[in-house]
Amino acid sequence: MNGMKISFAVIAFVLVQGVAVIWYVSKLDSKVNILYGKFEKEQAAEVVENQVKMKLDLANLMEDVKRIKKDMRAANKTDREIMEQHKDIYKLLQESTTNVPNNYSYDN
Repeated sequence: MNGMKISFAVIAFVLVQGVAVIWYVSKLDSKVNILYGKFEKEQAAEVVENQVKMKLDLANLMEDVKRIKKDMRAANKTDREIMEQHKDIYKLLQESTTNVPNNYSYDN
């Protein structure tokens, strides 16, 4: 009978430890699920924030491209005007009686 009491005590102790482990794992799983839920919400908010930032950056980039195109058109117009002025100056120099070398030309 004494051996039976020890076995019952050991079985009861193991059962109590088993219940305690199950309770601990359950509590730990609950905390992990709560933290994971918070993490998912934060990640979703960061994704939305990054998308908004990217859209703003893209809009700013498009405005910069428009401005650069406008500046390039103005520079091309100015270059054409300068080239015309150079041609006129060259013609005047060719027509004058000064000793200007005759081998310069913008038409090449």
